[in-house]
Amino acid sequence: MPIMKALSLLALATLSLLTMSNSCRQEEAVSPESDVTSGRLVEQQTTYDVTGQNPRPRWIIDLAPLSLAGYQGTLYSQAKVFTLPSNTTYQAGQTISFHYQLVPYAGQTPWKTGYELRAVPATPPGATALPEIILSDVH
Repeated sequence: MPIMKALSLLALATLSLLTMSNSCRQEEAVSPESDVTSGRLVEQQTTYDVTGQNPRPRWIIDLAPLSLAGYQGTLYSQAKVFTLPSNTTYQAGQTISFHYQLVPYAGQTPWKTGYELRAVPATPPGATALPEIILSDVH
């Protein structure tokens, strides 16, 4: 019986730690990582889930002179964004200011363009070269 109680307590403690780490990670995703940054919208692309369904817009933003680490740590002066507010119309060439949060490679949105879905050779899941950022306070 004491072993069962110990295993139950260990499982409960593990579950509590996982819950706390997830809540901390969610708070980090909301808080801005940077001061106000500006970037130029380069182009909007239509992306799809792994089954080629559920289209979703993705913007490419030019951040130069800022560079962020992308696939395999390569530095890029452009980033991909899925989080532009939908209550505003955006156009390629438009400059916007924002706060951003870099999305870790393992947590990037898996949606890809039709070309990326059919690219040969196949790449690991989510292996789009550009880093992904989450924007907030977009002006």
